[in-house]
Amino acid sequence: MCPKFEEWKLRVSQLPEAVADFEKWLFSNVAAVLLAGKAGELLMLSAEGSELSIDQRICHIAALSQSWGLSYLVLCCSEICARVIMYDLIEVQKTLSSVPRQVLDKLGYSYDISPTEFLEEVGRRWQEEREIPHEIGLALGYPIKDVLGYMGLVPLQCTGRCGWRIYGDPLPSLHRSREFEEARGQATTFAYSRQAG
Repeated sequence: MCPKFEEWKLRVSQLPEAVADFEKWLFSNVAAVLLAGKAGELLMLSAEGSELSIDQRICHIAALSQSWGLSYLVLCCSEICARVIMYDLIEVQKTLSSVPRQVLDKLGYSYDISPTEFLEEVGRRWQEEREIPHEIGLALGYPIKDVLGYMGLVPLQCTGRCGWRIYGDPLPSLHRSREFEEARGQATTFAYSRQAG
């Protein structure tokens, strides 16, 4: 692992148990973003199941996002849960730049929209419509063909599943899925192994 993660692991070993447990959980859950080039990860923070409040966990996400070179945005929040995305600005921008202009127009987004503006609009629509906008997949690192195929915006057949529905040629999607899973496994082993020395 790179030095910033080694430093984080050393620091985590000195934190109160509830904080350390949350930070390890977070590291494992955003591993594909940190280690495998995934654009973003959607996290669900429930009011139950942690000694830390939702607000406390969001504060830790804010600090760790900065430390790990990521961005974050609270997409929706209630008393019982929050949905937060941690994302790599550069990767989300690459994806948005690869989406055909006519598709973004059809979805009601400007072609030159920034990753933050895109995600803020996704969050606004989510809260307004009370369901997750499917275009969030563009910011979660899923292949564009799979996101647009799922939304019925490209004429591709569903050819399988790998954590998401695959449309068209399954090989690139299966390859990405394996990379994401390997990153999570590597991060989980790293986060939960004992510190040497």
